[in-house]
Amino acid sequence: MYLFAILHHLTSAFILASITVGASSGTGQSATAQRCGVDLEKPAQRFFANPDGKQGWHEYRSVREVPELANDAGDFAALWEGPDGKFLVLMEEPGEDFAAYTDYCFDRKGRLLQLRFELRTAWGWGFREEGPILKGAVAVQVSEFFDTKTEQPIQRPEVADELPDALKPRLFLHREQLPFFNLLSRR
Repeated sequence: MYLFAILHHLTSAFILASITVGASSGTGQSATAQRCGVDLEKPAQRFFANPDGKQGWHEYRSVREVPELANDAGDFAALWEGPDGKFLVLMEEPGEDFAAYTDYCFDRKGRLLQLRFELRTAWGWGFREEGPILKGAVAVQVSEFFDTKTEQPIQRPEVADELPDALKPRLFLHREQLPFFNLLSRR
């Protein structure tokens, strides 16, 4: 039981750290957060998870209540409310060899305005892209591979060619497409 409590605490700390990593590039607010008018240095207002990919999505009162996420199956989301009905959702998809983090900025009508995607690998490199949504696609303004220790740009790793799907964010063009949409109206 004591070991479970330690592991759960470490998982919660990992999720908290992941929110920071996924939400900003380490040099202030991302363009996506700015567009949504949210400060990612402040705690999110809502937390959702599908811990094992089987039990479905649930809302949690705090990030500390979120169960440990299963690699390659579990998902986590945090929601920040912005001005004028905008809101930002950070989704985390952990895996054994890499984890994906995507910031989605939605307007008051629930339309996706902008997206920031980041993939961080166990091999010391990552990939990020960011841009507004135009005609149902990301109009990429930033796209780069980077060293996960230094955050500095690097050349495209050869192994990246073996992971084409992992280098693409999941697009939810409208809030109704979010996998936990039915939980958003509660509250």
